[in-house]
Parts: sequence; C-alpha cells; structure tokens
Amino acid sequence: MRLVDLLPVLCLLFRPLTATFADDAYHIDFHHVLLGIPQPRATFLHRPSATSKASLLYTLSNRSVLGAVNPRDGSVVWRQQLGAGNGLLRPVFGESIIISVVNRTVQAWDAAEGRLVWDWTSPDEITNLEISQYGGGGQGIYILTQGEGAKATVRKLSEHSGVLEWEYHDESGNISHGLSISAQGLYFVASHSAILQGSKIKVTTLNPSDGISLGVIHLSTDADLSDDDSMLTLESTGFSSLVIWSDRNLKSLRINVLGTNNIYVARLPIEKDEPIGTVQISTSATKGGAVDLLVHCKFRASDTTSHSAHLYHFDAVSESLKTVYHLPSVQGPAAFSIAIHDGNTYLVRTTKRDVTLFSSISEHHLEQWLLQPKFHSPSTSAYDIPFAVSEVVVREKSSYGVRSAVLHSSGDWEMIQNGENIWFRPESLSGVVAAAWAGTDGPRSPTRELKTESHSHIAAAYLHRIKRHARDSKSFPQWIQGIPDRIAHSLFGIEYRSQTTGFERDSFGFHKILILATDSGRVFALDAGSNGKILWSTQVSLIGKGPLWEVESIQVDSDIALIRDFGGLELQVRVTDGIILDNQLSTAEVDLKKTITVPDMSGSALTIKVKADGTVAVPQRRHSGLEMMIVTRDDNMAIRGWTLATSEPVLAWAFLPRPNERVISIAARPLSDPVASIGKALGDRNVLYKFLSPNLLIIGAVKVDTSSASFYILDSISGRVLRTLTHPGVDITQPINCVLSENWFAYTVFSNLTERVAQNGAVTQAATKGYQIVVSELYESTLANDRNPLDPASSPPNLHPRAVDASVHDNGPHMVSQTYLVPAAVSFMTVTSTSQGITPRSLLCVVPSLNSVFAIPRAYIDPRRPTERDATSMEAEEGLFRHEAALEFDPKWALNHMREVQGVQTVITSPSLLESTSLVFAFGNLDLFGTRIAPIGGFDMLGKGFNKIQLIGTVVALAIGTGVLAPLVRKKQTDSRWKGT
Repeated sequence: MRLVDLLPVLCLLFRPLTATFADDAYHIDFHHVLLGIPQPRATFLHRPSATSKASLLYTLSNRSVLGAVNPRDGSVVWRQQLGAGNGLLRPVFGESIIISVVNRTVQAWDAAEGRLVWDWTSPDEITNLEISQYGGGGQGIYILTQGEGAKATVRKLSEHSGVLEWEYHDESGNISHGLSISAQGLYFVASHSAILQGSKIKVTTLNPSDGISLGVIHLSTDADLSDDDSMLTLESTGFSSLVIWSDRNLKSLRINVLGTNNIYVARLPIEKDEPIGTVQISTSATKGGAVDLLVHCKFRASDTTSHSAHLYHFDAVSESLKTVYHLPSVQGPAAFSIAIHDGNTYLVRTTKRDVTLFSSISEHHLEQWLLQPKFHSPSTSAYDIPFAVSEVVVREKSSYGVRSAVLHSSGDWEMIQNGENIWFRPESLSGVVAAAWAGTDGPRSPTRELKTESHSHIAAAYLHRIKRHARDSKSFPQWIQGIPDRIAHSLFGIEYRSQTTGFERDSFGFHKILILATDSGRVFALDAGSNGKILWSTQVSLIGKGPLWEVESIQVDSDIALIRDFGGLELQVRVTDGIILDNQLSTAEVDLKKTITVPDMSGSALTIKVKADGTVAVPQRRHSGLEMMIVTRDDNMAIRGWTLATSEPVLAWAFLPRPNERVISIAARPLSDPVASIGKALGDRNVLYKFLSPNLLIIGAVKVDTSSASFYILDSISGRVLRTLTHPGVDITQPINCVLSENWFAYTVFSNLTERVAQNGAVTQAATKGYQIVVSELYESTLANDRNPLDPASSPPNLHPRAVDASVHDNGPHMVSQTYLVPAAVSFMTVTSTSQGITPRSLLCVVPSLNSVFAIPRAYIDPRRPTERDATSMEAEEGLFRHEAALEFDPKWALNHMREVQGVQTVITSPSLLESTSLVFAFGNLDLFGTRIAPIGGFDMLGKGFNKIQLIGTVVALAIGTGVLAPLVRKKQTDSRWKGT
C-alpha cells in the first residue's frame, strides 16, 4: 500500500481544523470601573429595600459619582455621574430610595437599580440635607440653602414626589450650620459673633408640618464657631437632637439638647503635651432614647500619628451624661466606626495590624482579628486611614462577624471581613491627567545592546558582548526550569508565571507598561498585558497653588519616565519599580508654558522651553548642528514657527487667523506615523501618489460672531497655508476636534444650518444639521501616475521670517473630502498605530453620551467612496462602496463591547511587535480602559481556535507512518527489481 493511500485514514483520526477565531472580548482588554474617592459623610451600608436581607455599600465620591457596590466582591451594582460640586447623600430607612444632593439639585434614586425617581432644582446652593420619617406631618426631606448676602432658606420636599411643601427664610445674616430633625421637632442652627469674644448659637425651632417658627434659643460659647477647628456638629438620636462643639483648646466637648438651654461638658482625658490634630464625632441611637457618643482623637507628632477613642453615654430622657470608657492610644494609622445590630451599639477599630470589636458597655474587646501580611495592594499607602464604615453580625452568643469598608489615604478602598481582605478597589486611579507607554525591555534590551556594540570599538564591542553573555547566563537555570510551564501554556492554555524577577519581554509586545499621573499627585505603572495590573504607585508632593496636580507631559526614555508639570516640577521616575531618581523644581521661568525634549545630532537630549507668550527660550546648552523647527501658540491665537539653526531661536513665520477668529484646536502627525506605501493603487493598476509631509499641521478656528468654523492645513516648515475648509452655521459650544495622519485628516463639527460648505471660496457640497465627521485625503495631483512639483521632498523649506495670512494660501495639493453624519458628539479622536504602517489605520472616537470608544474602519470613512451611485467594478476592487451620508456607530466597532466607560477624555495608542495589532489605552476623569485592536484582523498571529495539539499529532503520526512504511517501500522496490530480471 502506498503512503498516499493511508493519508485519508490518518486524517480521520484527528478533529477537523476550524478557521474561526474565538471572540477575544473581555480577555485581551481590561477595564477599571471606578467611582472616585468615597466621602466620609456620604458613604454607608444600607439595605436597598425593607425586604432585602443583604446590604449594599453606597457612596458619593469626590468625582460626584453616585454608586452602589456589592460588599461581597466589590463589583459596582450601578453608578450615576452627577453634576460637579459638593455632594450629600442620605438613605431613607424603610423605603427603597436614597437621596443625593449636588450643588442645587436634589435627586431621589432607586436604591436597588439606580433609576432616577424624581429630581428638584433649588434656586440657591444646598448646604445641608436631613430626612425625617416621623409621622404627624413631619415625614419628608428638609434642605438648607444659602443665598446671596448670607440669606438662608429651609425648605421641605415630599419624599415620594419631590414637590415643594413649604419654605422658611432667615435674613438675619448669621452663619448657617445645618438642620437636625427628631421626634421633638425640626431645628435650624446658626451662629454669630458675640460682643466681647466667642460666639452665640442661635437655635430656631420650626414646625415640620408648615415651617412656622415655634421659638428661638440663644446659647453662649467661648469658641469661635466660624473656625473649622470648632467642629460644631449636629446629631439626631431619634428621640431628640444634639448640637456638639469643642472649646478652643480641644480639651472638652459641649453638648446641648436642641430646644433646651442646658449645656453638658464632656472632658477628654488628654495630656497637656499631646498635640491634637483632629477630632471626629460619631453617634448612634440606642433603646430608650439614649445615644452613644464616640469621640475619635487623632494626635500628630513630627513623624508619627496616634489615635485614641472615648465613648460617652447620653440619656436624652433624663438628660444625663456619663463616661463609658476610654480606649488607650494606638500608634500608626487607625479608624473607628460604629455599627448597630438589634439595637446594640458596637465599636470597630481598624489599624494596619488588626481589626478589633468592642461593645458599648466595656472596653474589653469582644473579637480581634490580625490582618494578613499582604493586606495592602501595591498602590495602597499605610500613612493614614481617613475613615471606615462597618457592619456587625452576631452569629452566636459569643461569636461575631465584622466587615469594614476601609478607605486609605492613597484613595484606595478595601473590604476587610474578619481580618481577611475580601476585595480591593483602586479608586486612586481616578483623575488621570497624563499617560505614556513604556516598553519592558529597559536599558538592556537586545536592540539597545546591539546598537551599543555597533557604535563601539571592535575590542570594546567584543568585551561588551562577553559581559552580556555572562550576565544572561545567570538566568539560564530559571529559563530551563520554565520550559515545561511554557509548553503547557502554549498547548493547553495553562497560566504561566515566570520565576524571574522584574519585567519579562513577551513575544508579541503586548506587555507594555503604562505610566500614569493623576491630579491627586500619584504616579502609577500598569501592565497592559496583565489586565491592567498595578505594578507600583508613588506619591508625589503637590507643587503649586491649586489642589490638583496639573501635569504637562510624560516622556519615557529607556527605563526612565520624565514627568513635567506646569509648576516647573521635573520628576524622573524609574519605570521598573517607581523609585524617584530626581526631583527638581525650576523657579526661574515662572511663565513657563511647555517643555519639550528632542535629540540633537550627538544623540543627547536637548530641552526646549516655551514661554507663556509663545516665544522659545534660549537653550541652556548649544546643540550640535541640529536644524529644527519649533511651532508655538500664544494667547493671542497666533501660531509661530521658530528655527533653531543658530544658537538662538529665530522667528521663521507667523500664522494669524482671520479677524475675530479664535484658535481652539491644533494637531500634527504622530511622532510614530510610518508610511508603508507612497501611493494608492487604483482598480485599473494606476497609482495616486499621496501628499506625504511630516511637517503638516491642521488648525481649527471658530468665529463667534458668524458661528463659523475654519480648518487650515499648514506646512510648519515654510508656513504656507495649503488648504482651507470653512463651515458656516456651526454650534461652537459643541466639541470640535481634529486629527492628522499619513496623507489624510479628519475633524468634527456640529452644523445647525442647511447651507453649503465653502471650500477655498467655492461651494462644493451641502452641510447637514447634526454632528459631522469630515474626512479629507491629500494627493500630489488629480491625475494618476503623476508626481508634480508639489512633492514635499522637492519643496525647499522657507526659514526666513514672514507673516502668513489665513485668508490667502498657495496652490496646495489635490484634496478629496467627504462628510459623514454621526449620531452623537465625538469629544476626542486619534488613530491606531502599527510598527510598519502596513495595516490600515482605524479612527478612534470617544463618544461621551454613549460611554464608549469606537474604532471606525478606514474603509468606512474613505472620502473616495462614490456618491449617489454604486461602485464600479474597478472601485469595488479597491474596496470602495457606495457613500451614505449617515454613518451609524456599529456596535461591532465599540472597543469596550457591553461595558460603560465613563469619564474617558483621551486615548493613546502604541504599536506592538505584530504588524496587525495596535495597543489602545483610554483614560480621563474616571474610568481606565485598555485593549488591543487588529483593524483588518490578526493576519500574523494564530487564533485561539488553532489546535496546536492536533497539528503536533498530525506531524507525529506522519513521522511514525513514514518510519513504518519506509522499509516496506524499500523492500517492495527491491523485490520488484529482482522479479523484473
């Protein structure tokens, strides 16, 4: 039998190979679903309905995001982005709603689903919110607003519909502190300065039914209540309401039952030399109208902190105050929280070492759990624990269960259940203002090593190679040990963890590092190839007057990340471990606007500083014969080009917009924008040569008086205006963005008039009302196979100073444009990037209204698509098809799939080692999202459906069959020869 006869039989032994690739959604991407840093007075555990057996964790963050978190796994059940500003959050006990306040808006949300029930807008800013569920006309929502001239207003809203029921106005000009509601009535507390010293507390009793004043009581105190250190707080015990404030020295507390004149003093057992930093007060109502009062004192020394707690019991019926116990001071960060179970009060103390449970009767702890050694994540600092919220469950008579949601000073949120970390939420990642890609090769990558050897003497290069091989041999035993694991990972998909320390190069370039900087002053490193895992985090001291860190740029060179901010700070951070190598604050240039770093002819970095007026400062050192052009923009909307051919920057040209025009956007080609082909092959085998110039700029300007937008294509070397596009009837309040790549550019506008677009003074096509994406391509000529003098390589640069008028432009390249109507506003645009530029680029669009990032294929926005007719056979061969004015966002284009990516403002891309694949990372005020995209498919990578075991089995079976049949064939051939003779 011949071998070819056995092949069909051998193939039946294996499964047929499939060419369908598995969906990579949720496998190759990562999404950090963030809420922001939780606020102490707006975070609590609450049951979403009266019939619910489990609680949800609700919070209103510093990003004005209202969300519900599942305490079991830390997943976000629902979240809502509210308006920016200070916020308040309160539960409605016994009902399925929670009430939020941000600025002037009161909103009621379904506690289980996050659905808006009703909302109400106040004419003034809301400063306080209280909810009453007492009968007799007192049930409702009470808000305190502050108007102009210190005029305060108390309003009552219906908790079911949000309808305004009554108003009470206070025009005395006193400082308003808040509201408190109890079974005895509604109290409005304000204060004003006394004649000699101290303050007067004014307590106004209001009728909850109609808002009529029932009386006013004045309380005297020696503390200055206008100061934040007075810590005046209002607490409701259910039976009565309390107002609590401290004396000047923070040595005692004053307590008053609202509606009475009695003041009770609670002494704090604090030594004279102990410097108190802050005092936090928490209360909990107990049975019989009593209240437990927890006072948490935080002491600050030069380099350490300590905490103590004091528990007092106040009987509102008999109006008696007694000290229950004092917990001794503990060193290091700590937080105290109160939990109520079956009417009993429990005190939970959380430190970096343990979690301790106390009762409200004795200072002896009921339970204590030691925390695990790996309690904190790489981004969590143990400097302080601002607050915690806890829940206690009594299992048996002497067995307890405690879970606490702990916020760290870094902004990270962790759930601890009986001493074990249940989940971790890196909320400190919110508010990313700058990001950059970094490779994992470091300074000793093979490419850098070979480059170093090629530029060295032959003897030095040989010695360097010997040292490199000796250094690499140290990891050879670990590489040998990892061979079985790598084989198992390749064949069976078993997770493989390298035993080597540091970063390890992957074969496809997916494991790149992302360096992030947040507005809270933290620097992060994420592994893009490991689901966005946090590698390290470093806290940077904030520089500047504002509370937020304004980062200008992040530049990565080798394994060093250079971070610059607008305050003059230059920070060098090592990419591998986050260690700060250098921290310099430049105070010389107080008007510094931007700093850029470019390599000169010697290969060393040259720092160029741009001032706020758009001028370029003289470099600190002389560059080595490098001729470059620096384009700047000043506050007067002028774009200027500076040449550095000499030792000092020289003005080469200046671009001035048309009168009354304002420049709002400017874009250049990406630094890494390789071009694989200089022309576009047509269906008839002819070529349209692309107008390729690395010096192109697109400038977007708006004219307010005429509601028009103009886009200028500018040559940054000569300052020539190559093309101009003008759109009348544009809504300039909508996002206007532009992007430039290769020989094409795109921009977005919202045109609200049905007029025609003027292109270079001539009417070309009709504009449609709505959001539009305009895409244009530049070619050297209108004719195929024609390379005229417009070739950028043949155009000498103009480095002599001259002014450029936006209304006059030279004959530019041939331009083909097309307009597409999209269903929603696009806030940001960029393009994908690959190492060689062979793969067609996709247009990445951030759509805030859909909470999505879309990747529009290049074929769908090709401006050469035929209009009002079908494509011919030649055009179809190019991949062109009929143009449609409306371009719907196909769900298949959404990179985030079914996820909602909120707060994304910017997208950056980076090429991988595969030409088919580009890495994408989206960041902004809230969420982080990363993925990789193959615009035309992964043509250079095997899919997950490829059966490697079947391939190996087939090869092995063929080898065995060949080995078995080869002797038989030789014997048959030998026998046939003997028989033939």
